[in-house]
Amino acid sequence: MQLLKTIRLVSGFYRNFLLFSIVITVCCASIFWNNGLSSFMTIFWFKIITLGLIYYFVNSNNNKQYYYYFNLGISKFVLWTTTVAFDLALFLFILLLIHKIR
Repeated sequence: MQLLKTIRLVSGFYRNFLLFSIVITVCCASIFWNNGLSSFMTIFWFKIITLGLIYYFVNSNNNKQYYYYFNLGISKFVLWTTTVAFDLALFLFILLLIHKIR
């Protein structure tokens, strides 16, 4: 039961910047579709840099929301580790699908 609660809370946190993350992933996927494997390193580092920017902006603009998650037993580290890991896994999965299709 605790795991489902944590997943629900982390997904709520991820929804704060989900749209921006999806837009970046779609842009990177279209570049990968057009240029192939030669563009992988560039778009991978672009995605990492944009995740860093998302981290910076969420920390500077929504700093008070961490108290909500901390009071429910979820640390800032758990929030960011799970959301970044999920976002990168989704990004790499989409690129792998594009590579297999192309």
